[in-house]
Amino acid sequence: MSESAPQPSPYRRLVEKAFAQSIPLTCQFEITYRCNHLCTFCYNAPNGSRELTTPQIFEALRKVADFGVLYVTLTGGEALCHRDFFKIAGEVRRLGMALRIYSNGYLMADRTVVKRIAALHPIEVEISIHGARAATHEALTRIRGSFQRTVQALENLSAAGIKINLKAPITRLNQGELFEIRDLADRLGIFVTFDAVITPKDDGSLDPLALRPDEEFLEKYWGEWYATLHHGKLPPRANHCAADGTEAVCGSGRAGFTIDPYGNILPCVAFRRPVANILEIPGLDQVWHTSPVLEEVRDLAIEARTKLNKHENGAYFTFCMGVAEKQMGHPLAIYPQADINAKAVRRAYDLLQIEDPAKRKTA
Repeated sequence: MSESAPQPSPYRRLVEKAFAQSIPLTCQFEITYRCNHLCTFCYNAPNGSRELTTPQIFEALRKVADFGVLYVTLTGGEALCHRDFFKIAGEVRRLGMALRIYSNGYLMADRTVVKRIAALHPIEVEISIHGARAATHEALTRIRGSFQRTVQALENLSAAGIKINLKAPITRLNQGELFEIRDLADRLGIFVTFDAVITPKDDGSLDPLALRPDEEFLEKYWGEWYATLHHGKLPPRANHCAADGTEAVCGSGRAGFTIDPYGNILPCVAFRRPVANILEIPGLDQVWHTSPVLEEVRDLAIEARTKLNKHENGAYFTFCMGVAEKQMGHPLAIYPQADINAKAVRRAYDLLQIEDPAKRKTA
């Protein structure tokens, strides 16, 4: 008797159903643009407007909860730089939503801060790291001592039993330190995610792209290095925010949404077309299924998938419409990072099949 295919978990079925029906499960809330780092490739682009007050953030969170969102990610800027961070995070939990925190970890080097975070029972804390050595990390953060504080934060969070996702954007400065970053994560029992795409700033500035890793490195990264670096795992062949086999390339304006520090509702953190201001609507149900912006974004996601399906490397693309729009001027334009990565991933899978055809089923 042949083994039956594994059935998706109840949570996976929920995610797939919500994606298909455009029911958002998650909200990413940028509660402030303030930050204690000066990262050279940061995509934030504050425009000088007044940020939401804490009572206004509470009002926004109530509307998010009333809409049925399951979890909220608090980010920035640096979320912990908001003077009322713990009040805001506590309100997320009081409203019955799960909490995720994105941070650079600098303030979490203080065990007292981590103790207060642990009391919130977050489902995950994501920390960014920019090198395996202080010189590399701090060349990007431009804050002396930030590397040691980030490592201390990881140790504190781990000791507190908090789930951590370590995220490492790959740049030309740290591309030679990935195995050391992986080893650091392994030592602490932490999962690490490498991001091979440096993006433009939200205002369209292309300055951060000067830090992109080079093409020769990317071929090695996606090819001979990837499986070793990721403990045998193969390169992804789809966007992380799109359910398998869906007609849309991503979940922008479908699986979740973003709220910026001014209260603007955006389809996602990368695709920043304003939908409405959270303070100016009675509830999210007023715009979610009627907004022409969201309708266009969802249609574009289907068009993007259709376009990629016709591309010679289309099955190997991780594609972001927001990056395409900011960098190329159109959300369906193929931007260089996506094209280079897709070619490298396809080459890696071609070599894998030549070396061991039995591994094709793992792709």
